[in-house]
Parts: sequence; C-alpha cells; structure tokens
Amino acid sequence: MTFGAPEWLWALLAVPVLAALFVLAERRGAARLQQFVSARLLPQLGATVNRFRRTLRFALLLLGIALAIVSLAQPRWGYTYEEVKRKGLDLIVAVDTSRSMLANDVPPNRLQRVKLAGQDLFNELRGDRVGVIAFAGRAFLQAPLTIDYNAAVETLRELDTEIIPEGGTNIAEAITVAVRTFGKSAVGNRALIIFTDGEELAGDAVKVARNAADAGVRIFTVGVGTPEGSLIPLPGQGSGTAFVKDRSGQVVKSKLDETRLREIAEATSGTYLPLGSGPATMRQLYADGLSRMQAGDIDTRTSRQPIERYQWPLGAAILALIASLLISERRASPRRTRPAAAKSKPVAVAALLLLAPTAAWAAAPGINEYREGRYAESLHQFQQKLQEHPQSRATDKLQFGAGAAAYKLKDYNKALESFSQALLSPDRQLQSLSHYNLGNTLYQRGEQQKAAEPKLQDWTNALQHYEQTLKIDPENKEAQENHEFVSRKIEELKQQQEQQPTPSPSPQDKQDKQDKQDKKDEQKDKQQQQQDQSGTGDSSKPDEGQDQSQKQKEGDGQSDQQQPGQSPSPSPQNKSEPSPSPSPAEQDSRTGASPSPSPGEQEQPSPTPGEGEQPSPSPGEGEQSEGSGDDPSASPSPPASPTPRPTGEVKGAGEEQTDQQQQDAAEAEAAAEQEGQMSPQQAERLLRAMRDEEARVQLDERRPARRVYNDW
Repeated sequence: MTFGAPEWLWALLAVPVLAALFVLAERRGAARLQQFVSARLLPQLGATVNRFRRTLRFALLLLGIALAIVSLAQPRWGYTYEEVKRKGLDLIVAVDTSRSMLANDVPPNRLQRVKLAGQDLFNELRGDRVGVIAFAGRAFLQAPLTIDYNAAVETLRELDTEIIPEGGTNIAEAITVAVRTFGKSAVGNRALIIFTDGEELAGDAVKVARNAADAGVRIFTVGVGTPEGSLIPLPGQGSGTAFVKDRSGQVVKSKLDETRLREIAEATSGTYLPLGSGPATMRQLYADGLSRMQAGDIDTRTSRQPIERYQWPLGAAILALIASLLISERRASPRRTRPAAAKSKPVAVAALLLLAPTAAWAAAPGINEYREGRYAESLHQFQQKLQEHPQSRATDKLQFGAGAAAYKLKDYNKALESFSQALLSPDRQLQSLSHYNLGNTLYQRGEQQKAAEPKLQDWTNALQHYEQTLKIDPENKEAQENHEFVSRKIEELKQQQEQQPTPSPSPQDKQDKQDKQDKKDEQKDKQQQQQDQSGTGDSSKPDEGQDQSQKQKEGDGQSDQQQPGQSPSPSPQNKSEPSPSPSPAEQDSRTGASPSPSPGEQEQPSPTPGEGEQPSPSPGEGEQSEGSGDDPSASPSPPASPTPRPTGEVKGAGEEQTDQQQQDAAEAEAAAEQEGQMSPQQAERLLRAMRDEEARVQLDERRPARRVYNDW
C-alpha cells in the first residue's frame, strides 16, 4: 500500500495526545466532585452518568478522526492497466542563443523574453510533443520530442549565450537539425517554431526551408527585437558599459530582419509574427497556425494507474462519528432531563481543529539577515541555497530575495540578473514585483552613469518595466508614481542634451595628452637602446657613443647644422629639465609616425594622410628600418637614443658608429685612387656589411590563416 500524500500521517500523533487529555480531564473532574459533594450524596448525584458510555463515545470520536486523517493521506493499493493512444502535433522550438540575443531593445533582453514566450506557448498545448533546439554558429538538439512539458521548460530556462561554442547565427543548420529529428516520414503534423532576430550570418535558410517543406515540416518564425535595433552589451563586465565590436573596432548594432524571417516562413506555408509583450503573441500563433494543423497518432502505450482507496477509511470515519453522536452518556431515568451536550462541544471543536494541517513557519535562509540590515550575509545565504537546491520550486523566490539583497548593497548588475530570473516564475504577483524592482534597479544604475547615453538607456528600460508592472497590477500606485517621476527625469535629460553644446577639448587636455605622448616616446627610446646594445654586443656607455659620434662629425668636417629629418639631440641635463610639450603637428614631424596604442587602449583605424602623418617620407628624412613595417597595427620602432646618425649610411634605429667604421672610411678614401678594381679591404668590408645587415633584419610575424566569421 502506498500513500499519495503521506505528510498527513503526521497528524495521527494528535490522537494519543487527545486520549491523554481525556483521561486527565476525567480524573480532575472526579477529584473536584469529591471536594464539593459529600461521599453520602455522591451515588445519588452521579447515578445518571454512565462513565463507560462516555469513554466509548470519546474513543469512537478519536477513531473517526484517525480514519479521516488516513483518508486524507490518499491510500492506494492495486493497479489498473490501460492502453492509451495519443494524438497531437510534433513541435520543435528553435531558440537563437547568439550574443545578439543579449540586446535589451526587448526588456529585460531578447533571450529572457524568448524563455517567457516559450512557457506561454507550452501552456497553450494539449497533448502535443515538444522538443528544444539551441543554435548560434552551430545547432544542437537540447531536448528530444517529449510530452513532459516541465522538462522542456527547464531546458528553456537553462539556455544562455555560452551553451553553443561557436558564435554567429546559422538558421539553416537549425532547420536541418529539426528535419533530421522529425525523421523522413511526412504526415503533416510537424512544425518548427524559430525564435530569432533574423540576422543570418551563415548559410542559406530560405533554400533549406524549401527542402524542409518537401519533408512535411511547416516553419513558423517569431521575430525578437525591433527594426531600430540595439547595442549588444557584454556580460561579466562589472558596472561598466562594454558592447560587442566587430573586427574593425566598430560597435555592433543588432537589428530585427523581418524580411528574411517572412521569406523563411512563406517557403513552408507558415507565418511570421513579431514577438510582443505578454502571452498574446503565443495565443495568436497557436490559434492561427498550430491549431489548424492535422493532428496525428503520436504513440500508443500501456499506462499503469494506482487505484485510490480513500473511500474505505473515509466511510469508516463517518460511521464512527455518527456512532459517537448516537451514544448517550446518561442512564435511562423516568425523569426526562435534557442531555448535557454542551459539555462535549468544546472537545468536538478541539478535535475538528486538529484536522487542519499545522503549518511549520520557519524563516527562509537570508530573511532574518535581510530584516536586520545584514545584506551581505543575506545575499550569501540566498546564493548558497540556490547552489544547494538549483531545481527547487522556491528558486524564483530565492532569486527575488538575492536581488533585493544585492540592491541594498548597490550591486545593481547582480540585482538585475536575480530579478530577471525571478521573472520566470509562474506567479503573477511575483512577476509584478520583479518588474517593479527591475525598474527601480535600472533607474539607480542610470543615476551612477556619467555619460548621458547609457543613463538615458537605463531610464528608458526602467519605464518599460514599470509599464509591465501596471499591466499586471493596474492599481499599483508606487509604480505609477515612479513611472511619472522617471518620465520627467528623461525629459529633463533630453532638454539638457539639446541645450548643452558639444564641449571642445581644452588646452589643458591637449597639454596632458602631449605629456603622455612624450613619456611614451622616451620609454620607447630606452627600450630600443637596450635592444641595440644587446644585439650588437657593444658594452660601451651612451656617453662614449656620443663622444664617438662627435669625433666622427669633426673628422668628416660636418657642421653643427642639423640634417633634414633628424631630431635635435638634447643633452642629459636638458632632459631632466621640464620643457613645454610640443603641439600635435610638432610631435608628428619629430617622430615621423604615430605611436601604437598602449596596452588596454582601444585600437583606432590608421589615420589618413593629412591627419597627422605624411603619406610618404621626403628624400632627406632617411629610410625606415625593417622593424617598422607597413602594418597599421604594428608598432613603429622608435630610435633607441636621440643621437643623430650620419647621412648616407643605412642603419638600424639608434645605431652608433664605432672606431671600426671610421677606419673603414679611411681605407675607402685611400683605395679610391684605384678605379675599376676592388681592394681586399673593400671586399672584406662589403662582406661584413652584408652580414651586419642580415643580422639586423626583423622578419614580419605571419598570422595564421583562419576562417573569419561574425560571432554575434
């Protein structure tokens, strides 16, 4: 024998307690009667009461209570076997899990809205089999065809943008996986429902949809998002506002492609619907599309059902209670007296009260800490409970509590995540409270934003959540007041944006930017100097290199006038003294190339000629070394030291002439008289120069070729 609700059996513990109370009451009654009545009059006064009947009556009452409790526990024994034939549709729900589904043009975001719409669709189904497919750059079956709607809902809740390892949007492969799941037979009862924004980045979905129509599959497309589109926020970026960018560094704006989705649906005689707010869209999809399809035999199976036996203990309980009411406690007497039924009334009322289940009120973990103002401990308790029981029925309420604690701690991103999870609850009241708290959280996060655009975006989303709250609970005065308040704040912000002129960079900002550039150039000079010293094996100090350069200049008869394209060589004393930063034009003429961005800064496109760089160097500016390259992303190699190089000599940046080079120049002048012939010294010097040039060549790093695709 089994019980359908065994928790009711705990109420049987009240039966022996009532029996003990009855015995105690009888003893106290007899003792009090002996105190007020003498022993001589006691037989006369107590002759009309039959104690055996009183005890039997109360025993029947307790028996009836016990049998009623057993009946409430739903006793079952034995089974019945039935052959059940199921008819219905085979439906597969394909959900786009690419990063573009994180766009929040549909609150709270596109993916969360699809999860809610999927639950609304499953609520409309009656006996149909459902499956779930997740797709991005690839498509995978997440839940096979089943009639267990709870399992399908849990699968939908677990979907996120990290479930598919390859980014992008490949609707064609999702259709192919669905057709393979249905099988080859075409019975006309198979439908594929695609939730996506329509930005297909790979494959030809229209062509694949025509092949699916030949296999008997009808496709219904549901557009998620807005034609205006929205930016795609990056998850896990803290309180900042980072967005997805393409390979060129431009921010990606995801838009709804309704034309492509209509073509896919019409190729299979299906329909296209834009996803709105609330369950109205799913009702329309079921009424206008799915309900008109021909239902087929899904499966035939033998079902074993337990037999409910609650009637027997319930009938026995009723008989015991009736018998207890028919038994009289008094003896038969010629004098008709009114039975004292009022004395048994309190006992009966107490017995009836024991039939009701006693609710064990225990404070949920985190509630007490929240009420006492210990919000960090409260958040920890809620999160620990969610980790220990991820499939609990109270998950939505625990998420709501975690969001409230995070809101008090001003961790608004965590609060937004928790309140969004609480929206998945089927409880309408909890949905209303979650929308209301999401509006408050978005407003507070907008208050922390310094830029106007993200502040306006958060406040606009907060308005949408207040509107959702008022749709569920139109009499919510707090939501109405907050809606009006945020609307006024948005109008004030827009007026400030219209009145406030675009700020131009101040001279102080230009000065700071130029100082940073000078520091970068000086750091690059030091790094290149160290590389040249280690590569050439020159252990001489920078002062000695400067002395040699000075000697070379004096021996060649050069003047102190600076060569074109060379920067003046300040002395170490001048370096230590602060000097005004040059203008951007002077900086460009001195360095000859724009420095590469430092780590952590966003890369910018290469400037066009006229924006600070010259299209090509003039003949007097010298030649670039092999390490500079033409790649705009590669960093140009700055000179290791500011010492000018002698003209007419091709050298690496920062390389200095040695005594050996001076000796070679003298030998070349001595041997210049022998025209048409190469002396041994000239040949040896030529070979040595070729080896030195080969040692200074820096090979360009080749990037491995790989397939390029858009991962949003």
